[in-house]
Amino acid sequence: MLTHLARKLSKKVNCLTLITDSYYNFVFSNEMFHTFHGIPYFKVLVKDYEDLLAPNFQTLTVIQQSQLKGCNAYIILIANADQTARFLRFGDRHRVLDTRAMYIVIYDPRLFHRELYYLWKKVVNVIFIRKFQEVPRYEFSTVPFPASINSKFVPQRIDTWRGGKFQKDKELFTDKTYNLKYNTLRIAVFDHMPSVVRIATPHSDENSQLANSPAKFGGLEVQILQSLSKAMNFQTVLYEPMNADVEAWGRKQLNGTFSGILGEITTGKCDMALGNFLYTPYNLKLIDLSRPYITQCFTFLTPESTTDNSWKTLILPFKLYMWIAIILTLITCSFIFYGLAKFHTSLNQYPTQKQKADRAFWKDLLRLWKDGKSKNTMQIMSVNNLTNHGEENGPKGLYLFQKMEDSLMNAYSMMLLVSLPKMPTGWSLRTLTGWWWIYCLLVTVAYRASMTAILAHPAPKITIDTLEELATSSIGCGGWGEENKKFFTTSLDVAGQRVGKKFDVVYDADEAIMKVAEGGYAYYENIFYLLHAKVKQKLKLIETIVKDLHIMGDCVINMPISLGLQKNSPLKPRVDVFLQRVIEAGLVKKWLGDVMVKTTAAEAPLNKAEIKALMSLKKFSGALVALLSGYVIGILVLIGEKIYWYYFIMRDPMYDKYSKTLNFGKIT
Repeated sequence: MLTHLARKLSKKVNCLTLITDSYYNFVFSNEMFHTFHGIPYFKVLVKDYEDLLAPNFQTLTVIQQSQLKGCNAYIILIANADQTARFLRFGDRHRVLDTRAMYIVIYDPRLFHRELYYLWKKVVNVIFIRKFQEVPRYEFSTVPFPASINSKFVPQRIDTWRGGKFQKDKELFTDKTYNLKYNTLRIAVFDHMPSVVRIATPHSDENSQLANSPAKFGGLEVQILQSLSKAMNFQTVLYEPMNADVEAWGRKQLNGTFSGILGEITTGKCDMALGNFLYTPYNLKLIDLSRPYITQCFTFLTPESTTDNSWKTLILPFKLYMWIAIILTLITCSFIFYGLAKFHTSLNQYPTQKQKADRAFWKDLLRLWKDGKSKNTMQIMSVNNLTNHGEENGPKGLYLFQKMEDSLMNAYSMMLLVSLPKMPTGWSLRTLTGWWWIYCLLVTVAYRASMTAILAHPAPKITIDTLEELATSSIGCGGWGEENKKFFTTSLDVAGQRVGKKFDVVYDADEAIMKVAEGGYAYYENIFYLLHAKVKQKLKLIETIVKDLHIMGDCVINMPISLGLQKNSPLKPRVDVFLQRVIEAGLVKKWLGDVMVKTTAAEAPLNKAEIKALMSLKKFSGALVALLSGYVIGILVLIGEKIYWYYFIMRDPMYDKYSKTLNFGKIT
């Protein structure tokens, strides 16, 4: 019988694993091995007292090697059915057996106890060999997949071997997942953008939910599930676990089990799970994940603030070094104007003027000697005489630059496009004045253009766009689950480790996003979820929101996303095939756009409102600051003049309050 069975399997087997005991060891004849000629095989002889729920090192090593070689057929002939059951449980728990391979097992009612039902939902390509004692006949049966196993397990008979041949000669191993015959699969879901979206409206599109679902759900993974249900012919029941909004994927409990959606799928309460599962070793250890159907950018939602620098609007058009260059140019040119004016004065001065000046000097000196003031001398000059010297006998137009302070003020006034009160004397001064006017014109035009651009655009915003900026900032950050924190703390880059030190584990996403809106916090999630949360929060608190929300520009990591299945699920190979077709057809991108269209449409008016840049009193505050600064400086100078007048001029012995024709100046 085994030889005939080997002939049926020889074309499908690429590697064979034989597990038997001393009772059935003799049935493996040379003729059977000759049938598998050229096919590698592993053979394990199990002792009668060996506990296969924790097999010895040699047995485990052989099983692991057979798995590495990709053996797709297991012949388990053990007289003790309890050993067989414990071996299958061990292989399923630790994934040392390929549950999707072909299995041949001795029929025994002990294999069909209720606590083993979960095994026969995973090991579906199995043949039970039942020998009848009355007549030399063998019956071949299998599990009734895809039909569900409810209260009692009844194997499905396939064929009978009698008289040296198969009675029906049916195919023993067929792909049972190709057509699920409209059986119902339980699907655990929870609301998480963009994979699953709970539809609150009573009148929703039929395409956004699946048949027989007690609740209405939409989203990218729901659309994918709908296409899979049509391709594989199954119906679905979508349900949310208890406290799904809080537990989400689930946390490990003290007793080793999991809450949330992971708890549903690890305990076998559901066949599949939808919830934006990351393709990570942590999830792969607990459940099976389908082929990734999309890659999502994971980043932070951060608070956004504007730089309220309206008070310094007047200095914003130019950078610091530009202002330094302009001030240095102004001072340098003022010195040149002053020097040229002095040079022209010395060239045009007449001898009579020098003589009059010398006589006036000696006359004043003689008067001071008569007064006898040796320590505190005063220079007495006639204002009228000085005016007459400059106006009557000197060249006209040089008084604009003859004093350094006058030269500086006139050069500054030309920079403000204020014309000189009189054309300066001398062609050198006139030429320099012309070129200085051209320079001032260029500077003024550039200043006005930059000022117009600043007033026409919104105030610049302060955002966090890199992981380094987040690491150096003072705001806290957090995300859902311990695995996200572990991801940052075990990061290889310094910035990621610094973020991991202040990363908080958050289990209430709404509360975390509210903290982001209040400022001082950043929340870690996929970019589609963050965009939806940003728009939702802004619409919710459009009048009272303290901080605008900003999605960090750089992706921390791009993570593949998959559908969740039971551990060692027989559906995975077929799901991967159809999912690949959906991806290649471009349906994933199309459905993702359909899910995000409402969020994108709601975000557009908010972005337009941010672009508006109207002139307001707040933007005009720069001019008010300049005016106020002028008033303050003027008042301080006036106070200084008054102090100097009362404490120095009025206390001088030469001061005469009735004399209006003399000026007094301290000389040292």
